[in-house]
Formats: sequence, C-alpha cells, structure tokens
Amino acid sequence: MKTITSLIALLFLIGFSYSQEVKTITSIDEYKAVVDGYKGKVVLVNFWATWCPPCVKEFPELVKLYKDYKDKEFVLIFVSLDDKADFDSKLLPFLKKQGVDFTSYFGNFSNPEALMTYVDKSWQGEIPYTGFYDKEGKLSKTFMGNKTYEQFETEVKKLLD
Repeated sequence: MKTITSLIALLFLIGFSYSQEVKTITSIDEYKAVVDGYKGKVVLVNFWATWCPPCVKEFPELVKLYKDYKDKEFVLIFVSLDDKADFDSKLLPFLKKQGVDFTSYFGNFSNPEALMTYVDKSWQGEIPYTGFYDKEGKLSKTFMGNKTYEQFETEVKKLLD
C-alpha cells in the first residue's frame, strides 16, 4: 500500500511539474500591457504559428535562448497566430512538446492590421516575426523570417550590456 501511495504522489508531482499557461490577447492595449509589464528587462516577442514551417524550425532555438538567459533580465514572449479551432489540438500539444513552461499568448486580435502597424510600421504580417525591446520598452531590432540561435543571442547580448 505504501508503494502505491508513493507512486500516486510521484505521478501527481510529475503531472504538475509542467506548468503551461496560455493567455489570449485580443487588442493593441492588451499587447502593450504585456510588453510594458516587463520594462527593466530585455524582451523578445515572437509571433508564430504551428502551421508555419519556418516558425516551427526556429522555435527550439528560442526556447534554448530563453533557458540560457532567463536568469539575466531576459523575457521571451511567444504570441501564437494559430486558428482558434487548433488551440487544444495543435497549439497546446506543440508548446508542451517544446518544453514551454512559461506563460505564452494566443493572439486572437480583433484588428490584426492595426496591431502590425502598432508593433512595427514595416511589418506586413510575415511570420515568424521577432521584435526585441530594450529595457526601456522601446522596440530596438526586428527579424522577419527564420533565424538561428546565434542571431537571436547576438541581439539579446547587445541589449543586456
């Protein structure tokens, strides 16, 4: 009986050691509040989707970057642009498989064009799209398209110095 109780307790702990929260953001004000909430830190925001092969390719690079720099005033914000119908069947399993154990966001924007203009006037909606914010909350660098760990790390290091 003691063994079964121990096994149940272990399974309970394993099940809850993975903490994944996905919050929905629907407006520029909500997006701004998320980014502004991290002033004083370097923030990398990545817009992506599970249906986007370049996004999926670079995703592990970003997760590794987060793990390497999370203790150095660095924050990674994923904003998924997946279809709402794929939230449970594709998005959540993908995040879990990638080991994302921090808050991520599901972008269900009421006006995507206005958001793109707000984030970066030159952004035409291509994904993956990555924006780097300095510690004052100012957008300082953007990447469009798939990038490597080294490219991301170079920008993060510049902003951390």
